[in-house]
Amino acid sequence: MAYDLQEQESLDELKAWWDKWGTLTMTAVTIVCVGFAAHNGWKWYQRSQAAEAAVAYSSLQDSIIRRVDVAQIEKITDKMIADTGSTVYAALGALSAAKHMETINDTAKAAKYLTWVVNESDRPEYNTIARVRLAGLMIDQKRFDEAVKLLNDAKPSAKEVAMVKDRLGDIYFAKGDVAQARAQWEAAMTQPIDQTLAGFVNLKLQALPEIQK
Repeated sequence: MAYDLQEQESLDELKAWWDKWGTLTMTAVTIVCVGFAAHNGWKWYQRSQAAEAAVAYSSLQDSIIRRVDVAQIEKITDKMIADTGSTVYAALGALSAAKHMETINDTAKAAKYLTWVVNESDRPEYNTIARVRLAGLMIDQKRFDEAVKLLNDAKPSAKEVAMVKDRLGDIYFAKGDVAQARAQWEAAMTQPIDQTLAGFVNLKLQALPEIQK
């Protein structure tokens, strides 16, 4: 194909520009394409993990309901944590497994799963509830100072403050510090609080001995 002079000059300018900027342009385009592919790949990976975790969580709940061998429940939970630990299902599964372990008085395994939620789970929305439940196990073991620190390090939402205060009251009462227990339970009642929890806190306050004057 023949080109006129103007077309030839345009081609020469294009070739000169490409010689100067072509490599940089291709690099930039490649980076954008790789970034786009990586983003899509990460989204696909997240969806794949969530789907896998959902199936495992369903299997765990079924096993708990049917009260299958505890070793099987532990195996499902451990695999869920190992393979899909960043998903919401892993945190929920760990909490469910911990609850089941508590019902069969295997507090060591219950503590293991609650500790994982506290220290390693990527779901901060379940951190406080795990701390409150773990502190309850520590009360039974008379690890009062550890339990207080565990709760003092919590970052509860506004709706979770009362729950934390209630558990702190339990700890101080178990220690024999009635004044601190009363202070924590009274503080719990000043927070947004679930009606059921409020009823229990009121009963605890009413059961406390009167302060001697």
